Amino acid sequence: MPTADDTTGGARVRAWVAERAAELDVPVSVPVLCDTAVLRLGVSGATQTVELAENWPQTVHATDGLGARLADLHVTVGEGPCLDVWRDGGPVLVPELDTPAAQRRWPLFAPSAVSGGAAALFAFPLAVGAIRVGVLALHLTEPRRLAPATLADAVAFAHLALQLHLDTRIGHEGPAPRLHDPQLHQATGMVSAQLEVGVDEAFTRLRARAFAEDRPLTDLAADVVARRLRFDPADEAG
Repeated sequence: MPTADDTTGGARVRAWVAERAAELDVPVSVPVLCDTAVLRLGVSGATQTVELAENWPQTVHATDGLGARLADLHVTVGEGPCLDVWRDGGPVLVPELDTPAAQRRWPLFAPSAVSGGAAALFAFPLAVGAIRVGVLALHLTEPRRLAPATLADAVAFAHLALQLHLDTRIGHEGPAPRLHDPQLHQATGMVSAQLEVGVDEAFTRLRARAFAEDRPLTDLAADVVARRLRFDPADEAG
């Protein structure tokens, strides 16, 4: 496996991202990095997630709707390649999601991802030693392995994504990532109060309801916050 410290690859990726930012006349940022990864690596989409409070992965940017849905699906069903990266620390490369092995490993995630249009998913950790702060995920709409050179560049993209994230955390110049659906935390707190359970249990109930109703978790959270949906202890008891 190529390392994120590959000097030539890292310099090449930084040059690509800087070139793309200049073309768009914007600062170097996570959205520009993801956009450049799609263009240079020949993948269908790229998504970056980071870890915030309560160890929840949150989406910083997705280049397309499928990437956003895959990120949401991970959180909804509680499994998938990106969550394996969070838990185990190494990259998870899945050149074909529609296989018996993938279906056995992620029985909830894989079928839903395939039915949604994803055929392959490659997830890379954004990590400092043993400390994991995020995941860069690349998806394809047709099954395919990444060539060795492409894989090396993908690792370099992940390393640069880590640097951009750390820069925003320590106050360096550059736009802070806009996190999708901050209502998720608010909704979890409301469900916690409604059911008189802890926030971890409330989040589990949110995920279960979203999966059972085949709805995006973020849509469900918005309904809770808007008080269009209330979790009743009597309904949840079964």
